[in-house]
Amino acid sequence: MKLKMPYVLSYTLMFMMLFVSTSCLNQGETPKIPGIDGPNLNIVDGKILLSVGLENIDLPGALTLPIPKLKNSTVTLGTRFQGGTMIQIAFDLNDVESDRFRVVPSQTMPDGRAFPFIMGGELPALAFNIPKAFDMTFYASKRAFGFFLPLKLPSDFQIGGTIALKINGKQFGVFSVVGNNGEGEGSGLVLMLTLEQIRSNPDVKTLLKFSKKRRFKNKVF
Repeated sequence: MKLKMPYVLSYTLMFMMLFVSTSCLNQGETPKIPGIDGPNLNIVDGKILLSVGLENIDLPGALTLPIPKLKNSTVTLGTRFQGGTMIQIAFDLNDVESDRFRVVPSQTMPDGRAFPFIMGGELPALAFNIPKAFDMTFYASKRAFGFFLPLKLPSDFQIGGTIALKINGKQFGVFSVVGNNGEGEGSGLVLMLTLEQIRSNPDVKTLLKFSKKRRFKNKVF
């Protein structure tokens, strides 16, 4: 069957956009955290995919759990190809568009300490704890989405301040490694997406749109 020129042109432009956006979805370099691979951000099926590898923790199998109050978002724990465990969070931006996420309470970290990257230390968001997912706590509002992952870090590990996560030189979130509190507990990794920066990023917007198409189902960008 011979395709009409407008259809061919449209099809070609679509793949050019995908190629350019995919090639430009470059994440900035982040410091290597002992025992941790990532975090990384990708796009799949119209969702934002956050991945963190735990190099020294092994799981016997895979498990996918819903994130409370987020209809289309999940967290998956599975075996990492290089060994260890992979945590993947598939987050749907549409899940925080309801009125439930517009007016939210202020939250601190699970042990009551202040967030290291917020003036005043409190994050306006709803908090959801999932014990089966390494006791992770998720935070969600119309403006932000992220999680705290409890981890036992080496006592001598040091990292300076909060690290900006970037795509193509534009910030889309922050992450920070938190040390132990006075009781020798509470260390872990905090990662937070700033959703307005995600929504306004042209490369991410393009990939979110086209990754929903049937021909790109399960394709990771």
